[in-house]
Amino acid sequence: MDQNFEKSNWALNMMQNRQSVRRFSDQPIPETLLREILAAGINAATGGNLQPYSIIVEKDPTRNERLCDLCGGQRFIADAPVNLIFLIDWHKLAIYSRSKDAPFTCHKSFRHFLIGLEDLVCAAQAIETAAWLNGIGSCYVGTILESIPECVKRYHLPKLVAPVLILSIGYPKTLSKKRNKLDYNTVVFEGVYPSLSAEAICAAYDKKYQGMTTNLPGDDQRRREVLTTFLRALRTTYNEEKCQQILKDVEQAGFVSEIQRRFGLHYHAEDMLTGEIIDYLADQNLHPFYSR
Repeated sequence: MDQNFEKSNWALNMMQNRQSVRRFSDQPIPETLLREILAAGINAATGGNLQPYSIIVEKDPTRNERLCDLCGGQRFIADAPVNLIFLIDWHKLAIYSRSKDAPFTCHKSFRHFLIGLEDLVCAAQAIETAAWLNGIGSCYVGTILESIPECVKRYHLPKLVAPVLILSIGYPKTLSKKRNKLDYNTVVFEGVYPSLSAEAICAAYDKKYQGMTTNLPGDDQRRREVLTTFLRALRTTYNEEKCQQILKDVEQAGFVSEIQRRFGLHYHAEDMLTGEIIDYLADQNLHPFYSR
């Protein structure tokens, strides 16, 4: 394998300074470049060289508006010139396996499901990196999982196929301030998992989320709605006395911390425990938790 240290150092610097992009310009992505970027994803690592995924390239503005609606109204999805919908796809391999008299249980195997997700994310990340190295920004969207039934209808997905994530891509209009990440030594461990104190862990995350708080709404009704939503999330983890104390502290402070927002309002703790996505997958004949 040829090495060009000047180019590799440039690429490493670009990757170490990547950031998600949520404001896209109107500049279209040239079709030839888009194909080259997608080809990088197709060549990504894959377990057993199975490649159990497919990618739908969505460029239609009206359909992108609908994708935006399905994914919680995140405006950058509608504004992106291209949305890549990544599908876990056992449909093609099922047909091929059966035509060659090979056994096939991938659609009801947790290990195959996990490998399929890993392969899909490897492909998506290769595409994300290839795009970034060519001046194209992107943002991952995972909430498409909650809209499997509509995607099945809209994109004519056969059984054994389901959307897992979206990658919205386009030339950046602006770049926001780069977000802090955990320090190297909080993520990378040599040989064994170290004994980390609670103080060290909290200090690392406090540094990452420094200055990030979300104010409670000024409107009384909206404020009550937010606090009620937050309380419902707290009840998944704490007894009622502790829940009420936390709620009181938040009301007095007038804001929630970033980790409270993430798990109490954004990735709502109660809603993350529902099984409807498993039901949606089952409707597509995908049963990752099947047991004989």
